[in-house]
Amino acid sequence: MNIDSYIYEAIFEDVEKYKVFYELIWEQFKEDGFVVTDEIGNEIESVYKATALQNLVGEFVYRMYDEVNETGYEDVVEYLGNLGIYEEDIVDFCKENDEIDSFDDDSELIIKNALDYYTELVADKMLEAFSADDIFDYMFTATYDFEQDFVFDFEDTEEFQAFAESNNEKLESYKEEYPSVLRWIESGMVC
Repeated sequence: MNIDSYIYEAIFEDVEKYKVFYELIWEQFKEDGFVVTDEIGNEIESVYKATALQNLVGEFVYRMYDEVNETGYEDVVEYLGNLGIYEEDIVDFCKENDEIDSFDDDSELIIKNALDYYTELVADKMLEAFSADDIFDYMFTATYDFEQDFVFDFEDTEEFQAFAESNNEKLESYKEEYPSVLRWIESGMVC
């Protein structure tokens, strides 16, 4: 199975209206070499990074709309299990990375620690690739239920970005209304 196709179909299409946002960020990550999805052996890391991206959007939604962030340990295990990669393989992968706290024998804790690690890594990479203002604009555009005559059927990332740019004034007012969310982004999006 092509891991890139799997990530788009199984992970990024989980919430339809976020799909174009995920595509925008993921394509930038691939362009920068931050994710490598066309070589065997990168499945676990790729799924962690994709799930971390979901986790960041979930944290944004929690901070903006007070909705529970449901991304977590179970998602990583499920997504990788669908690829035939099971908990013991995930734990072995985590133990090979010195940056992931895996000193405990609790598999669930090790997998959660890895998701925390990759979430911070993905957040740092997003802030390297995009400004905090752009991240706010893109996340807001992806998550807000616009009540005008607008539907979330962006044809591509260019249309998505154009929409965010053309609504800059309105998005600026939301930044003023939710300064703590912008500060969260600026300070590294630590969950």
